[in-house]
Amino acid sequence: MVEVFPQDLSLFDCKINIHKDIIDYSAWRTHMKILIIEDDENMVDYIKNVFNVGWPEAKFIFAYKGKDGINMVDKEIPDVVLLDLGLPDINGFDVLKQIRHYTEMTIVLITVRDDESDIVKGLTLGADEYIIKPFRQLELLARVRALTRRKMSLSEDLSISYGPLKFGKSIREIICKDKEIGVTLTEGRILYKLIESKGKVVTSDEIAKLIWGERFYSAINVKSYIHRIRQKLEEDAANPSLIINEPGVGYYIKLQD
Repeated sequence: MVEVFPQDLSLFDCKINIHKDIIDYSAWRTHMKILIIEDDENMVDYIKNVFNVGWPEAKFIFAYKGKDGINMVDKEIPDVVLLDLGLPDINGFDVLKQIRHYTEMTIVLITVRDDESDIVKGLTLGADEYIIKPFRQLELLARVRALTRRKMSLSEDLSISYGPLKFGKSIREIICKDKEIGVTLTEGRILYKLIESKGKVVTSDEIAKLIWGERFYSAINVKSYIHRIRQKLEEDAANPSLIINEPGVGYYIKLQD
């Protein structure tokens, strides 16, 4: 089976030619309500066209301002929010904070900002994923698909534990040293992999593939997620004693003596 991801789709002519042995993304057959909070109407149309081809069952609702987007989250209860950080009326990070304050729905940041501090800030405030403009059209599809697939089909054994870490009632709840800590779906999946490995190093490639899948993983950005997890679990995130980096390889959980 071969996946083909065209890189030259025009803004309003998103066509995917499906040939023999090529994955047909319209076969996902998953009905999702997706809220796009984005002030650029061309970008909204662009995203909608991409999904119409690759995920035609998805239903779209739109908000061109941050405050309208917050209201629509409460009113429409979408499954996924695609949030642009550069909004005209309110800072995108403030929108993210307000949405995450009362909901666990999947939030993907779409931004032109590629500064690592902005990425870390977005993840720290509760985004499940981010994608930087300009992006390959089907990369967005693949990342949203990966997030929703994991959310719908979690089958991890939440009874596993290692050292001071164990899961609570869901993969979004970690108990560290008897303290309950809320994490996002992606953070929970990473921690599950580390706990499951019981002190053995999990490579950055393995973590990246867990997050983004085989086609679109990026080991470089794994450290952003690790940094965010450390901020929640470590007493001193700058000098971690729990989640340890094996330089050039990956990460492992250190069992305390």
